[in-house]
Formats: sequence, structure tokens, C-alpha cells
Amino acid sequence: MERFTLAQAAEWTKGEARGEAALTAVTTDSRQIPPEALFLPIKGERFDAHDFIGKAIENGAAAVMSHRENEEYPVPALYVENTSQALLDLAGGYRMMCGGKVVGVTGSVGKTTTKELLYAVLSQGFRAQKTEGNLNNEIGLPLTLMRMTRDTEVLVAEMGMNHFGELSRMTAAAKPNLAVITNIGTSHIEFLGSREGICKAKLEILEGLQEGGAAVLCGDEPLLWDKRESLGCRVVTYGIENSACDLTADLHSDGTFDIVNNGLAAAHLPVGEKFTAKLSIPGKHNVLNALAAAAVGLLLGETPALIAQGLVSYQASGMRQNIYEQDGYQIYADCYNASPDAMEATLSVLGGMAGDGRRFAVLGSMLELGDYAEEGHRRAGRAAAQYADALYAYGPDAAAMVAGAREKGMEHAYAFDDQTALVAALREDAKKGDALLFKGSRGMRMERALAMFLGEEVEA
Repeated sequence: MERFTLAQAAEWTKGEARGEAALTAVTTDSRQIPPEALFLPIKGERFDAHDFIGKAIENGAAAVMSHRENEEYPVPALYVENTSQALLDLAGGYRMMCGGKVVGVTGSVGKTTTKELLYAVLSQGFRAQKTEGNLNNEIGLPLTLMRMTRDTEVLVAEMGMNHFGELSRMTAAAKPNLAVITNIGTSHIEFLGSREGICKAKLEILEGLQEGGAAVLCGDEPLLWDKRESLGCRVVTYGIENSACDLTADLHSDGTFDIVNNGLAAAHLPVGEKFTAKLSIPGKHNVLNALAAAAVGLLLGETPALIAQGLVSYQASGMRQNIYEQDGYQIYADCYNASPDAMEATLSVLGGMAGDGRRFAVLGSMLELGDYAEEGHRRAGRAAAQYADALYAYGPDAAAMVAGAREKGMEHAYAFDDQTALVAALREDAKKGDALLFKGSRGMRMERALAMFLGEEVEA
């Protein structure tokens, strides 16, 4: 982080600085105070970190921020109206001080993979940074922005949301030069009412777009395609099914694909030309994510060679799209999150696995679907019937998934409300050479079921 002063922070946040301090860190954790740090307490629904300001000072905070205007502190202090908003304002001011470009990424499905592919591509030609882990909310995003330095040429910033207004506040801080929207699914429909509502909320990312910036949209999504001419900014589209998009992909049987420039003004790929790329992760949906990364790379002046090199270099790990072999089974672990759209995409990958073995869909319930929960889970069950040989469903909506699978004629579809029972049944049924997909919303902890199946130690 670059050095800034408390006076600059006051200017960015429209706050009042009492005392002077030079700062090189910002933290919201009173237990971990780096040198020259500003402690920024957040008030949540069940706690108020202002109560820990004293502890932060004891631990070495050089200055503190506060919205308790009547309290005084033994270190320099910045008084603001609301520390949560001030965190965003502080990050926005700091981001502009550092310069560099920001690529904002949002969408119902695939935004994290797209973020990772963007970073893999852009780091080939630029000094790049990215959102780490799941720091994509109104606290994580500003902390990510404040990891920039004056040497940062481009930051890939993931932006998640589940309510109206959240992206508006985040994009005002990030001030992106390019904004990518991967798709409009059904995630968080409980709070946003409809896919049209989700689309409206996702388009909030364009509110902070810098002058001369561009929106990079998936043209295979009709809700985005239909709005492309009414957004008030330059729009670049990418897709596989929609041949009218600026950037499209022709898929080949050997796993490679051609990225075709149909209408994107790019210095290193004239309109009408193409180049070949490959991914180390499977799935047609990931080719779409790769197209988004390629579009941004071309817009920022990267060559096709660097883009192709970046795409093939990305390796999934952990709980996202991780395919590996263990104990004679093909394992597909994608346990970080789930929505009906993501379920279908992931199940389509399972459909191409196992060879002569069988394919098991071990699926946890999907959360935050509201009134769409019944149909969303039936839809996942129908997809399981199309791509898998057996369905093991877990969670409060497991019965709906099983019902959907049986609608399509799947006989081996079972619902469980206990992971231990699910794993016991799965062990009886699955044999060496079979492929098993474990996927569900984060709250379902499907990685725990996977660990139990493999005989690994699990937390209670």
C-alpha cells in the first residue's frame, strides 16, 4: 500500500481529521494492527467494532476512524458520518491516487472463474493484481482496492451482490475502466424478485464506469443483449451461440477453440481474424468465461499469443471446478457455491466424464432462491437425469431435485437430510472407475461429504 495522510483520508471521506498521521495500512481487525495503520471499525447487525477501538490503539494503531463524534482518542482520529460508507470512499480516493486501470467483474455465475482467467491473461502483459478469495463485497472490495500501488497497472476486482444498491456503492469506489457482466442467472432471486431484477442490479456496475470505459457483456444472455444499445457507454459483446457478438468461439473436438474477432477494434487482432486457445478446465461455460478474458485482454492491447498463454496457464484448485483422480474415482469438486444455471453447466461437464464407468451427481441444495426454490431444484434434477446415472441429493430441497430427476425418467435418484447417511449409501453404490460430482451452495458444505466419502478427517 502507498503512503497517504490522515488529511487526504479526510478529503476522500468528507470527514474531519483531528491530528496528523502518515499511514501505510488500513485494517478492520483490532487484533492485527500493521505498522502505520488506520483502524477502521465497522458496525454490523450484531456487533459494533467501535467497541474495540481501545484494543486497536493498544495493539499499535497509528490512527483510528470513528463515527462516534463525541468520543476522543489518544491517537489521531478521523471522524465520519458512517464508517462503512467511509471505507468505500477512502478506497475510491486511494484508487484514484494510485492510478492504474480497474476491471470490474460481476454476474450470477462464473464471476470468480472469469476473474481468475482475467488475471491469468492480464498478468502476462501487465503488473496485475486481483481480488483474493471471496473479498468481493462492500468490505472486501475496498480492502482489495487499497492493495494497489502506483506500480499496479491493472486490478481485476470481483464484485458480488445480493441486494439492489450494493453494486452502485462498490462501483463508485472502484471506478472501473472496463466492466464485465458474465450472465444473468437466478442467484439471489429471493432478494431481487426476478431475472429482470437481477439484470437491473448487475447493470449497476456501469454507474461507476470511467469516461471512455466499456461494458463487456455476454451476448448469449438475451437480457444483456437486448439492452446493449441503451446503456450509454461503449459495449463489447462475446458469445458462443450468438454469432452476432463482437467476439465468438468455434469449438473443436480436441478441446481447443478458435477466438474469432467479428467486430472488436483491437490493435493485435484485426476484424475477421482469429487465434486458437485452450483451457486446462473443462466445460463450454468456461469457454464463455475465457472469451470475456480475451475481450478485456484485446481491449487493453494484449497480443493473441499472450492471451492464449494466460488462458491455458490457469489451473482450478480447492473447492472450485477441481477435477482429479483419487482412490480409483474421478472426482469433480465444485463445492463453493451453486445456482440452477451453475448446476446445469457443471452437470454437463460430468456428462463427459467416467468413460465406461457411471456418473454420480452428489448435489446439495441451492440457497437464496425464494419462491423459485421448488422449480430451481426440479430444474437441477432434470439436468442430473440428462447428464448423470444417479443422483444423491442433500438438504432442505433434496426432494424437489429428486422429483425433477424422476420427471425425466431417472430411477436412481435419492434424497437425504443427513450427509452421513448419504455417504454410506454412496459408498455402497459407487465403484472404482466411476465419476462423482460434489456441488451445492456454500451453506451445504458438500466438501464435507466429499471428505467423508474419501475417508478423510472432517470437522463436526
